Amino acid sequence: MAKYWDDGYDDYYGSRYAPTYTTKKSKGGWKDKYGGNGWSKSGWGSFTWSYGSDTDNNDDLVVKDPVTYITPTTSEIRKKVRAPKQTSIDTIKELARVCYFKMIDEKDYLVEQYADYDNLPDEEKGAISTKKELYDSIFDQYIPGFSPLDQAVSIYLKLQSTDKEKGDPRDDDEDEDLDMKKGLDFDRNLYSDPNINEQLELNELSKDRKMEIMNHLSLVGQFGSEFKVEKEISEKIVANSDQYTTMIMRDYSQIHMMNLMQKVYPNFRSKFLTKDLVVNVPVDRKEQIQKIIIILDYSGSMGYDDKQIWVNAILIDRFKYVMRGEAEVFFSYFVENTEDLDFQHIKNREDVIAFWQTFSNDPNGGMTEVGDMIEYISNEIESGKLCNLDVNLSEEKPEILIINDGQDSIHTDKFPYKVNAVSLMEFSDELKDLCNATGGKQIEITNDLRVFTYSTEAGKQELKS
Repeated sequence: MAKYWDDGYDDYYGSRYAPTYTTKKSKGGWKDKYGGNGWSKSGWGSFTWSYGSDTDNNDDLVVKDPVTYITPTTSEIRKKVRAPKQTSIDTIKELARVCYFKMIDEKDYLVEQYADYDNLPDEEKGAISTKKELYDSIFDQYIPGFSPLDQAVSIYLKLQSTDKEKGDPRDDDEDEDLDMKKGLDFDRNLYSDPNINEQLELNELSKDRKMEIMNHLSLVGQFGSEFKVEKEISEKIVANSDQYTTMIMRDYSQIHMMNLMQKVYPNFRSKFLTKDLVVNVPVDRKEQIQKIIIILDYSGSMGYDDKQIWVNAILIDRFKYVMRGEAEVFFSYFVENTEDLDFQHIKNREDVIAFWQTFSNDPNGGMTEVGDMIEYISNEIESGKLCNLDVNLSEEKPEILIINDGQDSIHTDKFPYKVNAVSLMEFSDELKDLCNATGGKQIEITNDLRVFTYSTEAGKQELKS
């Protein structure tokens, strides 16, 4: 993030590679505004390259080859999940086969060498006992996913260990530590949420890495609760309305509003004298939907799949409240120039669908200035608008959520009002202190996928899935 790419204005900013440039902000957001028709990273979408060959050697797998199921290849697996070494690939292949056997209700899944498991020598039993215990348990549990491979990836991600030292970088070729005795306690409500599953189909990265995003969402839901979404409902008693609420009688003049069945109560007279009767009162009911401002770091250092998968998970979690009618989101990317802030107002299901059609997972900007962005947004709200949007948020002053990778320049000693932040793989103590000073919180997601929350009240706490 603290570096420039090429000439500082690459294809996304309409440089020498792009034949056209528009000075007008388009409705499609930054993807349309800076896209041009020139070369871009996403321009190679029709070309695929895979690790190794699709002709895999499956001879060492302990789960037999189902006759009616084609075992996923290495390239198919790596398209769905980060699996750097062959041991990870083989584990996922075995899990996919077991999930297929579960689908056809066939519990005889071991290769011929281990088929008579109970009569095997102790040494041979010990070699696969932990695996067999795990694979047997799969038949009796809910496993999310619409295909054996998706289910295998779900299990693989659940088994990943997070016992490394905090902040240790994860090498590209480093194999994952798997805890084969870890329980497979999947949250069925999360994995079957229609508002989440619909969004997963609207973005290419989300479709490819669906199970990774779902795995992250279990944690996002926890730290999302740190930034609570609540719809306020206010009621005012009026003379006439088609809306009613039930309450205890306040005045004898409300006697005509009570349920007549209460008259047959033996203690009706005493209840009437003490105003201890229930009445149906006409009210004017107003719902105040919570509004959230989200600004997303669009610098080049955010352009890695491990960060963008978290970005999608966070946005999907926030947008599910929009789809339920409980929140509205004002979203913009940001880099260093406040004039480039270009907000989208996402207020219903249709807006969420439209958002994902233009959203870009290929950030490639230069420097970023968090302090300038927050100060500018605050001033815009005070003036009764929000950059390109004619919307007055001056009375509500919605909370701001920053999503970045912690490398941003802050360049301020105070935020004007409540700000929360989620920092991916990098961390800024300066940003943490500024958020905490406003009553906001800072969430840190480390390289080894541990999640920490920082607040003034509770200090530092680790969140567990």
